[in-house]
Amino acid sequence: MKKILAIDDNNINLELISQIIKLYYPDFKFIGALNGREGILMAQKENPDLILLDIMMPDLDGYETCKILKQNSRTKQIPVIMVSALGRDSAERTKGLNVGADSFISKPFDQVELKAQINVALRIKSYQLQLKKLNSELTLVEERERRRIAENLHDSLGQTLGLAFMNLSSIDLDACTPAIKNTVMFSSKLLNKAIEESRRLTYDLSPPILYELGLIPAIQWKLEQFEKDFNISTSLIAENKHTHLDKENNIFLYRTVGELLTNTYKHAEATEVIVKQTTNNGMYCISVQDDGIGIDKLHMQPTSEKGGFGLLSITERIESLNGTFKIEPIEKGTLAEIEIPYIAK
Repeated sequence: MKKILAIDDNNINLELISQIIKLYYPDFKFIGALNGREGILMAQKENPDLILLDIMMPDLDGYETCKILKQNSRTKQIPVIMVSALGRDSAERTKGLNVGADSFISKPFDQVELKAQINVALRIKSYQLQLKKLNSELTLVEERERRRIAENLHDSLGQTLGLAFMNLSSIDLDACTPAIKNTVMFSSKLLNKAIEESRRLTYDLSPPILYELGLIPAIQWKLEQFEKDFNISTSLIAENKHTHLDKENNIFLYRTVGELLTNTYKHAEATEVIVKQTTNNGMYCISVQDDGIGIDKLHMQPTSEKGGFGLLSITERIESLNGTFKIEPIEKGTLAEIEIPYIAK
């Protein structure tokens, strides 16, 4: 059910807004909170489609409330309209916009103007949801194409290479001249290498373990391959908790860990990588930590030359999932942290 949350320390104002919502938005549930802290808790619990926020409140004013809401991964995508007598002051409006408010309306407000502001905010929210759905569909389409290519490699190229290797192996080398024997043995080695590389390419494109056993076993396999290929020590620390992630989220997290591992190999000069998976207050968390030279502030920017567009893609995708992505230098190395909402079972 769609919901609108109003945060105001005045019961009369809450009742007035409640009646307006009932009149113009009968399909919406109205939720009221009498202070900022209560409003933050209600926003996290109810996940409303819109928040109407008063500025002048005791203890925690509207600015601080809005700042906290916009910093929280669960609530930062919710549009916030500040409703206050201070709304006519340009300095106050600027202050509100700087902490994340989407728009202002002044008290006493006109019902028609409030309705128009709400309509705009809800329309933006609707567009955000459509973009999120589109991102999910694109992820699944890309993965289906990966699986199709992987299956073709396995069923066509892999089998052809395997058959060629079997035919060469059936040759009686004792009956061959030394030159032919050496040629056959060398060709067999080349074919065997090609078979291994095609198998690796198939798994890189679409690892069956991700679909058959899940995200954590797939990451474990990825780390084992990474350690073998680049001689960088790896370890995985994962909670043994029952969680549920959508298929596209599993795919995205697996690809994200792979992207971060690639960046580590290319830029970090690391000798060890630690991947951790935890759950925290309704969030599914994965971190990738290395002991390399550390990422500098320039390369932390999404448009930097070193892997920048990879980081930009990760950031945009995670934000579309109402999650957060942080990457920063630590005392020795770099730490990347990902959080997205999950459903406990």
